[in-house]
Amino acid sequence: MNTDTNTNISATQTAEAKAKRSATIATKRDEKAAERGFALPLVLVCTVTGKTVKYTSNQYISKVLAKHGSLENLRKNYVSREGRRIQGSKSNS
Repeated sequence: MNTDTNTNISATQTAEAKAKRSATIATKRDEKAAERGFALPLVLVCTVTGKTVKYTSNQYISKVLAKHGSLENLRKNYVSREGRRIQGSKSNS
């Protein structure tokens, strides 16, 4: 009976430790997102196709943000590669 009590205590301690780690991880993730100005993965929706794309490369995201000026502009005007192809074929017709 004593081993059951020890098992319950250690299971409780393990659950508490996991919850504490999860909170720490979430806090650090939020801090990094605040530093970058966006959360990873950055999820964008193409305005032409409606396709959802996730980007995780900080270098690529920074390059695209520099081109669009702000995260709001990027989200509002994002066109995927497929969308650009469709727009190009429409203008050639």
